[in-house]
Amino acid sequence: MTYALQVIAVVNWCIEEGSEVVKSNDIILDNRPPPGWPDRGEIHIKNLEVKYGPNSPLVLKSISIDIMSAEKIGIVGRTGCGKTTLATSFFRFVEATSGTIVIDDVDISTIGLRDLRSNITIIPQDPVLFNGTIRSNLDPFNNHSDLELLSALRRVHLIKNSSPTSKKNESEFILSVLDSKNDNQEPLMLDSPVKENGSNFSQGHQQLIAIARALVNNSKLIIMDEATANAGNVVEFDIPYILMQKSDGLFRKMCEKSGEFAELMEIAKQKYESIS
Repeated sequence: MTYALQVIAVVNWCIEEGSEVVKSNDIILDNRPPPGWPDRGEIHIKNLEVKYGPNSPLVLKSISIDIMSAEKIGIVGRTGCGKTTLATSFFRFVEATSGTIVIDDVDISTIGLRDLRSNITIIPQDPVLFNGTIRSNLDPFNNHSDLELLSALRRVHLIKNSSPTSKKNESEFILSVLDSKNDNQEPLMLDSPVKENGSNFSQGHQQLIAIARALVNNSKLIIMDEATANAGNVVEFDIPYILMQKSDGLFRKMCEKSGEFAELMEIAKQKYESIS
């Protein structure tokens, strides 16, 4: 009897929670983004606040960021500070409590989910690969040619910089993994099988395939979620080399704790000098 009452209570709770889910339209016909949106990748976040439920605490508090076209911005922080929440907010997996995200002059809260999610790309910390082939993972809807898929794989350095002898046999063109040390290893092809969750590939190759998939989509906005992060607002914002010069800086302390501070400093310095 006690068990039955518990089950009924759980069912009632599920019904109550389900009734609070807000349904969103995939496409809003009278408010669709312009063709080719986003074409610049310019982002303006203003006073964004997000929480996971009506009675839950705010996960993001008054976040405001301006990101210009072609900029590459890294958001660094300790676990739990809301980096993943911010990333998923671009896809409206969780609707903002207040504030706005504007991409190329379009407030993303005003357009349909299909229009939004089909035009930006996220690469999660743990790549999502499906049971199928490399081709089906890169291009599940068969919208691209094999040459385009090969080009994406080359750009992520997953295959050698070579080309098929003709378009006729491009779909059967054998690809060689760059870092393969095993001469007996089977050559990789676009039709090579991919097991569920990419279990027949290393973590590194799974990540490369996920990045190649983003390149195939030709998204102007790519979000890479590395997810390791402390609650609070923006503490520091600058080029890595400049942040590492601050003796009491949070970013510098995180680099020092890695045990590879000298190497990281040298890499940051070389990059800084190359753009100065």
